[in-house]
Amino acid sequence: MKPLALELDDGYFSYKVEGHSVPALNGVTLSIADGEMVAIQGPSGSGKSTLLYLLGCMLRPDRGTIRVQGEDIRTLDDVQLAYFRNRQLGFVFQQFHLLPAADVLTNILLPTNYPLEVGVASGAADKERAIQLATQLGLGDRIHHKTQQLSGGQQQRVAIARALIRDAPVLLADEPTGNLDSNTSKEILKLLRQLNNEGKTIVIITHDAEVAAQCDRVIWIRDGKVQNPEDNPAPRPHATRAADVPDLPPLNISTLFRESLPRAWDNLKRNRVRSALTMLGVVVGVASIVAMLTLGTFTKEKILQSYASLGVNTLLLHARPNWMMKAVDRPPTSFNFLNMERDVLPLQEVFPEVVSLSPLYSSWGNSAVFGGRSIENEASVIGVNEHALGITRRPLAAGAPIGEFHVKNRSSVCVIGFEIAQRLFLRQNPIGEVLQVGVEDTSFSCTVIGVSKPVFSKETRFKPDLQIIVPYTAYVNLPFYYYHRQLGQVLFEIDSGSDIEEASKKIRAFFQKKYGKSGIFRADSDSVLVAQMKRFLNLFTLLLVSVAAISLVVGGMGITNMMLVSVNERFREIGLRKAMGASHSAIRQLFFAESLFLCGIAGLTGLLVGFAAYQLLIYAGTRVIPDLKFEWVFNPWAFVISFAAIVVTGVLSGLGPALRAEKLQVIEALRSE
Repeated sequence: MKPLALELDDGYFSYKVEGHSVPALNGVTLSIADGEMVAIQGPSGSGKSTLLYLLGCMLRPDRGTIRVQGEDIRTLDDVQLAYFRNRQLGFVFQQFHLLPAADVLTNILLPTNYPLEVGVASGAADKERAIQLATQLGLGDRIHHKTQQLSGGQQQRVAIARALIRDAPVLLADEPTGNLDSNTSKEILKLLRQLNNEGKTIVIITHDAEVAAQCDRVIWIRDGKVQNPEDNPAPRPHATRAADVPDLPPLNISTLFRESLPRAWDNLKRNRVRSALTMLGVVVGVASIVAMLTLGTFTKEKILQSYASLGVNTLLLHARPNWMMKAVDRPPTSFNFLNMERDVLPLQEVFPEVVSLSPLYSSWGNSAVFGGRSIENEASVIGVNEHALGITRRPLAAGAPIGEFHVKNRSSVCVIGFEIAQRLFLRQNPIGEVLQVGVEDTSFSCTVIGVSKPVFSKETRFKPDLQIIVPYTAYVNLPFYYYHRQLGQVLFEIDSGSDIEEASKKIRAFFQKKYGKSGIFRADSDSVLVAQMKRFLNLFTLLLVSVAAISLVVGGMGITNMMLVSVNERFREIGLRKAMGASHSAIRQLFFAESLFLCGIAGLTGLLVGFAAYQLLIYAGTRVIPDLKFEWVFNPWAFVISFAAIVVTGVLSGLGPALRAEKLQVIEALRSE
């Protein structure tokens, strides 16, 4: 007694149409022995195709038991059922259901691609077998032809080869000759009989009596019931055997993507023009983001550097004793103005962000006399070191600045303001002349070594153009009043890469910790202006990136739209893949991988385009702005953010279409137009 290949015991199934149940099978019981060639015949709408789909594990019964090769399919989950369908069943459809734009070899190999979860992707052995099958079926010279280049009979042979690629013991054929001429039909039936003689169980759905007559047995179906139970013996449980359904390993996402990505690439290549146009939006979006982020950062750095050249990275420390200190205040050390050796010179070692510094002694209300001309009580005398003019970016109209030599030797030299030179020396060159400076009740003389350029300032007491700048080592020996000989100010130049606000807080905190409440310390700078400019530039960069992000969103929406259209256009392909053994997760991963592929390729292209675009813009800027020099710029954060945007776009644009494709039922997809 032969074991049973197929069994259905009291099977019921209804389709859901607009919320209503439409019965298709009503208590069908049948059995098909191993190695039989059986025809299922009946009028249109009798339920014969539904019966085939149930036996083919593409539908689950509402009630009843189905056993295929002894395996109760109700006990199998989605992935196990896909594996079982892939290994135990072969399908030949009336409409052929071949992949459009794919060649014969790709179509035959389709079942070897699934299920991905158990790692049974096609390899060299499968390819060799596919070529062998194609040759046996008379398709050896058509192996690389597209399906649309084949005749109907040749397409059906491709479908049969596809059904045989896994060497499944059961072959299910739905109207295999329905779309063929009589001669081709005879060839197909002869081929099916040959396969049956080789041991395959063949089940044919047909309405053609001549086709049914060539089978071993005919099962009649009408109104969802078997009409000839006497020719259809009841199932024999004792004669069944267990099919090979493995305990599948846990789902491996890396395996799914490793297998899905090459197939996604193949699918996208078949629609090159549409894929390229869809990717264009993402290319523009990503290129815009990387270019705008980089250009924004580059522009901000250059603007801040230009501000630094104007002196905005300078800091002025004010220090004086706290004459209002209370008796209960107990400072760690008493403070009585700054000491150059004790307080000022060590600061560069304590604070590495300090590039240079200069003491700033000052007195005001002084007079300047030369050649019988004088400036009464308007000049101010400033004592500094060799770094002061550089820190304040004070350019000279003539002569030389105070140097290290002058400071060390306490030289009686001076750099005078532009207005002093105009008013006292008129058209005479002041360099090398001796200027007489009136200081309170006495005077001193200094040799003019430089004249500063005119400086606009709102200062009323220390007007830059009325200053007489001398080495501080000479200043401390001049006959000033006590208060004017005390060091109460220090000028700092802060590294342009450092935060000047933070530096001012640290320096002020240093002296407050050292002297406590015995001194009052204040650090002034143009940090407010710099901070405002930074905020503006950051906002400007954010605005540019937002515009670029909108472009990327539009591109992502384009990919989503294309993928949704692709799902609608590929209903039959999705159904076919599921019939060949693709699980829900495999279909989801396929469309997800296609979306990631589109976004990945478009994103990488966008990164290259963006890099080239902003370098070209920088070069163009150097042709327009004389002080701007071309340099190769690479902003790693711009590329990191852009790459993250690519990934997010790929995930979001592929999620909806992938879930929609996953939820499609096999029969619903195969029957779609």
